[in-house]
Order: sequence, then structure tokens, then C-alpha cells
Amino acid sequence: MVVERFTAYHHLRAALALGCAQGVFTFNEYVARRELGAGREHIVALLLAPALAQTLATFWNPADPGRVLGRRPFRVLGMGGQAPLALLALVAALGVTITASPFVAALALASVCGALLIPTQGAILSNNYPAPRRSRRFAAAVTLQAAGLVVVSVPLGYALDRHLVAWPHAWFLGAVLAALGYARWGKLRRRRPPPPPAHLVAHRSPWRTLRHDRRFLVFEAAFMVYGIGFLALQPVLPLYLLDELHVDYTQVALARGALFWIAMVVASPFAGRLGDRFGVLRLGALGFLLLGCFAAILLAWRDITGVYVAFVVFGLAMSCVNVAWNLGPIALAQGRDPLPYLNAHIGLIGLRALIGMVGGTWAQQKLGSAAVFQGTMVLEAIAVVTMLVAAGPGRRPWRARGRRAEDVPPPAPEASLPPAP
Repeated sequence: MVVERFTAYHHLRAALALGCAQGVFTFNEYVARRELGAGREHIVALLLAPALAQTLATFWNPADPGRVLGRRPFRVLGMGGQAPLALLALVAALGVTITASPFVAALALASVCGALLIPTQGAILSNNYPAPRRSRRFAAAVTLQAAGLVVVSVPLGYALDRHLVAWPHAWFLGAVLAALGYARWGKLRRRRPPPPPAHLVAHRSPWRTLRHDRRFLVFEAAFMVYGIGFLALQPVLPLYLLDELHVDYTQVALARGALFWIAMVVASPFAGRLGDRFGVLRLGALGFLLLGCFAAILLAWRDITGVYVAFVVFGLAMSCVNVAWNLGPIALAQGRDPLPYLNAHIGLIGLRALIGMVGGTWAQQKLGSAAVFQGTMVLEAIAVVTMLVAAGPGRRPWRARGRRAEDVPPPAPEASLPPAP
């Protein structure tokens, strides 16, 4: 109980500080495009960097406890990753002109460092919070983080519309807040978990698990199709909203900062109940369907009211997708060691981000924004059908079919496999 309370004390304060920092960073792509003239390649690089870092973390993570940076990961990667951004923002605040490239590079570095810390953060929370109260603690932190984001982003958007020269000061403050959040995380230590059962050690390769568990393979195929469509939108949205709909920072803050997060936080408890009743895979299919509706609304309703409605639907979609994303691999593991399922799930992020973001940017440049929205709608429809296939008939789709992980034959000595995590 003492460890749980100590963890919650610092976890909640870290979540608030990082949420306030995210309230500033909500405008990253928009400031880079509108104030610094960033091109499509800058937007893609900014959004692609953390996704590739998450994939890297499944193979080789410098924040792992056994590595040099793993001794103090939150001080070196967390706080240190914000230092170039804070220095660059301070220089810009003093009146020195900067271009889009160093600004995007500093933001990308900070986001990569944050992505590399995600496995360590998850391990701390998993080991320090008891299972019966883990979801409740996590939900409280997410709610507090969302509240900080909304409270900061809306006034900041209003201020940026009236005082454009204030953006360097805001980004300096955002970097400082993020560093303070990681300093709180640095107060926490990961307790050493018990060793896994001996009969599970031979089956911990994520790629063997993906290849041999047919149900999990179909699940990942659904997420791959969904992710390509979803991520194709990410570099397109800033250009579409700024260049075609001509939104201002206040409208961006209301749509992306307030309405999206409020809808997601309010809907998340209901999404959890739906997942308990109908299964997390069917809930994921519902999220994919709503994401297709998000793209359809943006395509058909081309004014600021349509943007507001679309981002509410976007928040509802992500409340469903987040449950399926976090609990789907664990549910399909069915009491077996979930680590290879989670590692395979996270390891594919970079591949779909590379395909989706580069493909979406190319399609917008060659065919226009409408083609990207239409392509996303088609891909999300395919993802819905694929996820329903993975769910199967019945009300409890987490009862997986196919071969169990324990039934997968052990690798041959000469087989070339990724190292076990």
C-alpha cells in the first residue's frame, strides 16, 4: 500500500505536468507550418519520429534497465530530451530568427525520447500498482492529463491568434513543464518482477507468436489496415485545416484540444463497459467505424462547424480504439504470458506509420485531400470487417481460437529469430 500511494502521488503530478505540456505541443504542426513555413516533409518527419521510436524500443531500447541510459532514463531521456527544445525556444524568444528545420528537429528529438520511455513507464505502473486498482489509477491519471491539456490549449490558442510573437515563450514553458513531469517520473523505481514460468520462456519471441497464433494474426491485420488509414490522415490534417479551411489557432484549440479530449474522456467509461459486455475486439471494430465517419464528416462538411463535429466523433472513436489497443493483445493471450503479444503489437507501429504517413502525404500532393479522406474511409471499412472476423461469433470474442502459444513448437537452434525481450 505504501508503494502504491507513493507511486500514485508522483504519477498524478507527472500526468498533470505532461498534460499541460501537451496543451502547448498540440499546436506543433500548426505553428511549424503557419509561422515557420514548414513543408510536407517537415510535418511527416515530426509525426513519424515517435512511431519509429516505439518500434525501435521493441528491438533495442537505450532506456532498458540493463543499459547505460537505463540507470536514470527519465533524467537523461526525459528531461534531457526537452533541453534542445527549451534552448531553441529561448533563443527565438530573444528575437533570433529560426527556421522550420531546427524547430522540427528539436520537437522530433523530444518526442522520440518520450516514446522510448513508454515501456519503462508501463513497467513501473504494472509492478507498483496492484491489479485490482491498476485501471482506476491509470484512468485517474489520464483524466488529469486530459484536463491539463484542455486548460492550457484553449487559452493558448486564443493568445496565439492575438500575439503571434508569444509562441517561443509558450514552447519554452511547455518544455519546462515536460521536464518537470519527467522529473516526477524519475522519483519512481521499477520493482523487479518475478521470473516467468520456465515453460513460457521458449515462446517469448513476438514474431513467432504472431505467426503461429492465427487469431492474433487477424487482429494485427485489422490494426494494420486501420493504422494505415488513420496515420495517413495525420500529416494531411494540419495542411487541410490551415491551407484549405483557413482555421485559426483558437479553432484548432477548441477542436483538437477541447472537444476531442472531452469526448474521449467522457466516453471512455462507457467504452469500457461496452468492451466488458461485447468484447474488446468488437469495440475496436466500432472505433474503426467511427474513425471512418470522422473522415467522411471532414470531407462532406467543409466548414468550422463540421470540424467541431468531426473531432467529437474522433474522440468517441479513439475512446473505443484505445480500449482495444491496450487490452486486445492481453485478452488474446488468455492468461498466457502477454509480453510477446504486446511486443509484436507495438513493434508494428513503425511499419504502418511509415506506410500511412508517407502514402497520405504523397496522395494529398498528387491527388488532393479528398482522395486521402476517401482512402481512409475505405481502409477503415476493411478494418471493421477484419476485426469482426477476428472477434468471431458469440458475445465473448476474446476466447481465442487457433493454436495456443504453449503449443507453438520451440525454435530450432539454427533458426534466425529476434532476441527474446
